[in-house]
Amino acid sequence: MTTAPADGAPGTEPLAGVRVLDLAQGIAGPYAAKWLGGLGADVIKVEPPSGDPARRAGPFPADEIDPEASGLYLYLNTSKRGITLDLEDDGGRELLRELAAASDIVIESFEPGYLAERGLGYEALRERSPGLVLVSITPFGQTGPYAGMPADEITQYALSGHMWLTGDPYRPPLKNGGSQPSYQAGLNALAAAVIAYLGSLISGEGTHVDLSAQETLAGMLELYGPFASQAGIQPKRRGNTVSAIYGTYQCADGYAGVYCLPRNYENMATAVGIPELLQPPFIDADERLRSNDVLEALLSGWFFQHSGKEIFELGKSHRFPAGYVATVEDLLESEQLRERRFFAEDDHPRAGAIRFPGHLWLSSEHDWRTGRAPTLGQHTEEVLDELGVSASRREQLRAAGAFGDGGAS
Repeated sequence: MTTAPADGAPGTEPLAGVRVLDLAQGIAGPYAAKWLGGLGADVIKVEPPSGDPARRAGPFPADEIDPEASGLYLYLNTSKRGITLDLEDDGGRELLRELAAASDIVIESFEPGYLAERGLGYEALRERSPGLVLVSITPFGQTGPYAGMPADEITQYALSGHMWLTGDPYRPPLKNGGSQPSYQAGLNALAAAVIAYLGSLISGEGTHVDLSAQETLAGMLELYGPFASQAGIQPKRRGNTVSAIYGTYQCADGYAGVYCLPRNYENMATAVGIPELLQPPFIDADERLRSNDVLEALLSGWFFQHSGKEIFELGKSHRFPAGYVATVEDLLESEQLRERRFFAEDDHPRAGAIRFPGHLWLSSEHDWRTGRAPTLGQHTEEVLDELGVSASRREQLRAAGAFGDGGAS
């Protein structure tokens, strides 16, 4: 249904011709929608007149708050068009119904019941568009005793089971870095939206996808869930050391992560150059485990004398898994990521020169679109033209406050 993709000519992108309404705020929903736009969908970001809160989250150039220069907002909203609508206004709600009827997928992250209370729930929207896919992303889902409970990254991480497994065994549990619950939920939402849309093309019937960030993370517990449910074993935090030569080691300029399987051991021992490592008891895998404290003492001194990148290069040349603990600056300068064109670049008029991840994978058939995130209400007039909203109706809607200050003019 798309007519004007954001900052990029329509072509052979997988989702060219698909229209998506992004009503979501924060991270998860906008993150899913940005990749739909990157795959060619016409994504229309619908913001309240005050704007997405991500506009106020930063980081900002020179630490000066500018809602059009927030690094988080600019990253999460590439390849979208932007309009403002006040969903507390009757006219704004009616316009949203019309937009939804002209769309294939709607993504939202409101508290359960918010849209339905305003006549914008799934059943109401599908009356005008039976094939519509609605993806709702919340911390705990639309149902259950936690539905509607306020949550942040740390509470979602805690309630998913992951925090129990993160950190050293004799210290408090740790939160993972970044906003993993939201980003992982966003990736699940991306997959769910595409799969549900394909299903609607086959059946002619849409669906309401109810996505829980807690369930997303709880489903990533790997073998720990079966250990607890089938064997009655309560998994515990194991810190950075899992088995012999599997862990994080302090090195000359930071840390290195090394995982040495039995089949890699002789390669690693040869690279390290400590003769004792190729003699009993260490030459035997079972004995290495039993003598792990002595082994760690031998290796720790060697690691401390070498830089992380030296250890990484040794692992590469001697064929054992080793990596330096990369900083964000390391990633920005990574020759691997540079060769694969991982980062997109933009000379933004308000934020200056910025770089951000530009794809989830590489395809032999298409590139990813990375059009600049919209300013507040930038495409409101354009979208109203596509809907066929008359000048007189626009004036009435504007007078009633349907667009706020960032809308049609």
